[in-house]
Amino acid sequence: MRLFERILGARFEALAPEVQALHRHAGIRQGEITLRASPVMQLFGFPPPCTDAPLWFGTREEENVAIWRRQIKDRELRSELWQAGELVVERMGLVTVTSELVIEAGVLSQVPKALRFADIPLPRVLWPRITAREWGAGGKYHFKIELRAPLVDFVLLAYEGWLAP
Repeated sequence: MRLFERILGARFEALAPEVQALHRHAGIRQGEITLRASPVMQLFGFPPPCTDAPLWFGTREEENVAIWRRQIKDRELRSELWQAGELVVERMGLVTVTSELVIEAGVLSQVPKALRFADIPLPRVLWPRITAREWGAGGKYHFKIELRAPLVDFVLLAYEGWLAP
């Protein structure tokens, strides 16, 4: 059983079949991504803005840690995810986000519950506003992520796209 199956338990079956497939099977998938990354996020390794760019996404698990690798243009983004009770924790670079997994009408959302930068807990007022959704449509896995800057509310990072089965 893989990470999201372990965390969600019986609720996993409420996910759209395309989302279940992505989280149930390790491996490589390909698709497309449209991305807007602010200059700040580009300093953290995100690629410059692109539209309908090829996306390569690979997953594997080692000792209950999921490793996600994304190849967008010439950049590889890597994150590690693990379980913390009923929550999922994702670390990408200097940022670690702990989230609750919420399912509504087959759509999976991640609702942030804690955020750390360089292992320092940040007060909620300094968190970016994060929206993260996954759903299935047309036999494909779809995703949409957006991070808005705290206090000033401009888009730091926004990306969406799909992966083939």
